[in-house]
Amino acid sequence: MAQPYVIIQTNGSDQADEWIRLGVEAQVAGKFADAERHYRHALRLDPRSAVATQNLAITFAQLGNTHEGILAIERATIFDDSHAVIQVNRAFMNLEADRIEEALAAAKYAVSISKDDDIYGYINSRLALAMISATAGYPENAVPLYRDILAKDPKHPIANANCAFVQTLTSATPVELLAQRKLWYENNRYPGPKQAHANDKTPDRPIKVGYVGGDFKRHSASMIFGSVVLNHDKGDVVTYLYSTLPVDPKLDSVTQQFQTAVGENWRDISALSDEAADELIRKDGIDILVDLAAHTNGGRLTLFTRKPAPIQVTAWGFAHGTGVPDIDVFLADPIAVREDERRYYAERVVDLPCIVSYQPPVEYNIKGTSAMPYFQNDYITFGSMARYEKLSDACLAAIVEIMKRVPNSRVHFKDHSLRRPYAIKRIVQAMKEIDKSRLMFSISTSHPDHLQCIQSCDLMLDTWPHGGGVVTLEALWMGVPICTLNGTQPSCRTASSVLTLMGHADWIAITPDDYVKVAVKMANDIAMLNKARRTLRQELLDSPIVKGYREATEAVYRKLWKEYCAK
Repeated sequence: MAQPYVIIQTNGSDQADEWIRLGVEAQVAGKFADAERHYRHALRLDPRSAVATQNLAITFAQLGNTHEGILAIERATIFDDSHAVIQVNRAFMNLEADRIEEALAAAKYAVSISKDDDIYGYINSRLALAMISATAGYPENAVPLYRDILAKDPKHPIANANCAFVQTLTSATPVELLAQRKLWYENNRYPGPKQAHANDKTPDRPIKVGYVGGDFKRHSASMIFGSVVLNHDKGDVVTYLYSTLPVDPKLDSVTQQFQTAVGENWRDISALSDEAADELIRKDGIDILVDLAAHTNGGRLTLFTRKPAPIQVTAWGFAHGTGVPDIDVFLADPIAVREDERRYYAERVVDLPCIVSYQPPVEYNIKGTSAMPYFQNDYITFGSMARYEKLSDACLAAIVEIMKRVPNSRVHFKDHSLRRPYAIKRIVQAMKEIDKSRLMFSISTSHPDHLQCIQSCDLMLDTWPHGGGVVTLEALWMGVPICTLNGTQPSCRTASSVLTLMGHADWIAITPDDYVKVAVKMANDIAMLNKARRTLRQELLDSPIVKGYREATEAVYRKLWKEYCAK
């Protein structure tokens, strides 16, 4: 992921400054070879130029040579150790290189030396520290930093979206979530008049449904919404897909499936302005427009504030609510969004059987029944395979207590972020009471290998305050039970919704202490765990999470459409 590096302009008037200005001009235009040449000219004239050195460092990073960029940015900090923006870029470069400790140190130093009257330094130092804090596993530290930025720059595009997203990684309540999302809406909504809709109000005709998002590819989100989007009854729903991020179908077979499913109704809006996308959606005559990304990468909520379709919905891809009153409906369920909390959502909450569905990866032909690893290992293996950023210190402390109460047990952590030594060291330190020989770490693998890794565990431990989404469904698909904690918002209630529908509410804890007790009880019930490995996949397939889910969704769409036509 490209980092938000900050190129520094120069106000000087000597020859070196002239070359720096030429370098900046080339760099902004994406002519990195020219920029490098110009900065090297500047450094021949002024070898101690911190500005030329740091801009050259960014050029290296933009060319993919992060190692050379880090060396250059460290030289720049030697030439000028009081420039907050240089420290910001040093932090981002170390983040890009997965050197989290160095990134945190540089970002914290940048904040300490930034001045209120230096808007660039003040905002960017806090942006760096917020982004790196969330990556390091401390999202609660990022929220106040983003709010500091928004106090200075209410329309800051990264801070606005990131703050709304990061809150879902914390124990924020629906009241707190709504306050931040209202702020996002006020700062980002389309201020102009909304055009009327000319859609044919025949209540029983096929409905045109458009889906907006960036994950029409091999991605965890598409495994949730794919079961609906790929399988609509074409006599009832005409499907359009609006891709907000560039995709390459030659490299992704899942993208090919989505494009094949909609044929000529595939739309790439990644390069379109909101105005142009609005015009296209109206021209297509979309009746129901569905947001699949909200405040995540690929989200186009600003487009939804123009109201390009008469009915607008948010669901599945980032099913936490948006705070956008122009979106009419949030598709959820009674467990993910309790009745007494619904007044804290900008959208009307409409229930589906479950807040998520599942498109099983049947193409791998991996069996869902297997013998418990316990019988071969003679110890219980716990699994934690949600994203590393979801592993709070409190959750890790609970895992420590569980392992104390289940002698000789092991825990297997798996995530792409564990390629970073920092992530492993943080977990080991948090679990220092547990012998390191009982901790196992894996980085990302192919998807089939990932599923088989899940199956090598006896019991999955859900994370909190943000619980697992697809990883919960994957565990059940592979026949592995999961213990979960029902949290303060939808982000920590997905597993609760799924397990309740499957008849396993006794695997759901209400408090952290209860989480430990439930996990220990499950781990000690070998007969139950063994039986579950033979039945869970079929239970999932037979549950409303999968069976009849698409039909239930289409029934909701038809009801919403008839309500609109009756107005």
